[in-house]
Amino acid sequence: MRDGVTWEVRALGRLTELMNRVSAQDDLESLFEMVVDGAADVVGFKVAAISLVIPSGDVEVVAVAGDDDARSELMGRRTPRINLEAEFAVAERWGGLRFVPAGQLPAGSEDGWVASDWTAPADDPDAWNPEDTLIAPFFDAVGNLLGILSVDLPLSGRRPDLTQRAVLELFAHQTGIAISAARQRNALSERVRLVEAVQTVARIAQEDLDPAKVLDVASEPIAAGLATSGLWMRAFAGEDDDERESVAARSGGPVRTPVSLVAIARDVATRRWRTGGVAVVDQDSGGDADLMWRADELAEVRQFLGDARARSILVAPIGSGSACFGYIACTRSPGDPEWTEAEAAAALEIGRDLGRAIRNARLYAAERRVAAELRESDRSKTQLFSTVSHELKNPLASIVGHVELLRQEPDSNPDWSLGVIERNTERLQSLVDDLLTLSRVSDPDRAMPQADVDLGTVSREVVDMFRPRADHQDVTLTFDLEPELPLVRGSAGDLERVVQNLVSNAVKFTPAGGSVAVSVASRRDRVVLECADDGLGISPEDQVGLFTEFFRGTNPASLKVPGTGLGLSIAQRVVTRHGGRIHVDSELGRGTSVRLLLPAL
Repeated sequence: MRDGVTWEVRALGRLTELMNRVSAQDDLESLFEMVVDGAADVVGFKVAAISLVIPSGDVEVVAVAGDDDARSELMGRRTPRINLEAEFAVAERWGGLRFVPAGQLPAGSEDGWVASDWTAPADDPDAWNPEDTLIAPFFDAVGNLLGILSVDLPLSGRRPDLTQRAVLELFAHQTGIAISAARQRNALSERVRLVEAVQTVARIAQEDLDPAKVLDVASEPIAAGLATSGLWMRAFAGEDDDERESVAARSGGPVRTPVSLVAIARDVATRRWRTGGVAVVDQDSGGDADLMWRADELAEVRQFLGDARARSILVAPIGSGSACFGYIACTRSPGDPEWTEAEAAAALEIGRDLGRAIRNARLYAAERRVAAELRESDRSKTQLFSTVSHELKNPLASIVGHVELLRQEPDSNPDWSLGVIERNTERLQSLVDDLLTLSRVSDPDRAMPQADVDLGTVSREVVDMFRPRADHQDVTLTFDLEPELPLVRGSAGDLERVVQNLVSNAVKFTPAGGSVAVSVASRRDRVVLECADDGLGISPEDQVGLFTEFFRGTNPASLKVPGTGLGLSIAQRVVTRHGGRIHVDSELGRGTSVRLLLPAL
């Protein structure tokens, strides 16, 4: 028999210490250990255990005291909620306790925790049967079940008296208070953490950032605010920026998105942006039912979680208006808590703020681009007027001068004056033709004729056209054509003008005794035209401006050769409209090679 006064003092001391710990906001694990130790030692049971309600609704054992064998057997055991409710339905009400006598446990319920050396007193109506079950449930402030305090095998061998029951109820009640207080503290801490993260991202959204930098700047506060073990954020490619990914990890180590998961995450984010929510996949429970994951997708995500040693992943869309711009993917480790509704709502809000930031950054970038284009257009217009005026002024002045000479002295040398007038008229005609061609090929709204063009035949005709001029200048002009050359698609007239410009330049800038070689061949899926000469060549500084309108270079020898400086600019625009590329390889004093690559049919 225990001394009643001594037992009550011990019980009161344990309860007082428990209440002080609750007030001092001690961690729950130590509180649970104190409760089960008190239930076992003070109330007088061989085994005591605390089970908490987990998100699935089942209860899981989190603390055991009184017997080492029972601890190793019971820790982590889960009891389905339906089984617990069945036990409550048949239990006797001992105040706040629930007692199920031996033989009345519903089917599927766990038997009592029987110790091999435990025996009950014989012929005692209040003797404890090893299959008896005594449960002290505890609740939150609004009556929701938080968990249960279970005891078994009383040291006295008898069912607990009223005083023991009251103390057991107090232990359970204080446990409920401790859990409620801890959850309130955690909820408050979570709200502060999430609000700080959302506000930080909102501030970023108000700044004028480069679209490529938005994710990098936001990754650290998001990872801290959502308490992630791994963070992947991707912004889909916009008109003026590449597809970007920003990554972060709690450990500070590198993390990367597997390529196979990018398409899945993109699809999930796009769907969730339309429905207004986040997507969660847990290693154990799977994915959100309303997402209707394909089996292969869910399997791949779970495989990724396993490889990353992660417990779960949350995917939140990044977007603004009707457009989804990207996604946030957060993982948590096995020891981390499950995602809460507040965290899901915060992730969605962060996605909206990031979406606004990316949208604003892209709009700002577009505004800068348009402003730069307008400045460049204005500069080009001014330069065009100046250059055209200059190009027109000299030949016109020469024509006017010789007309005046013919009027004043008609018999002086009319053939010479007429020759000068003719040459300058041709120069003006060439300039006007080039200006009209440049305007036509630079108009994006002007449809390009679509025809099957034999670039070899076009090039041969151009070479034949320039052969007399080459012979007159003592320049060797050769042509090489690959047989069975594939066709190209586009405008025969524009491509012919390009070849004319290239061959004309090569012949003009090659001194007597030099050579010009034109060849057309196929390379994989391209038709390649190359025009190479061993003429004056182009300095590296001048090569930078080769495709600029009216660019004539700085080499005095080349400036003596007449020209409008529009040939290569026209060639580049034509080739670009045909889906091709143009390359120039040149060295001053050693010649130039121009290569066109056009898509073959």
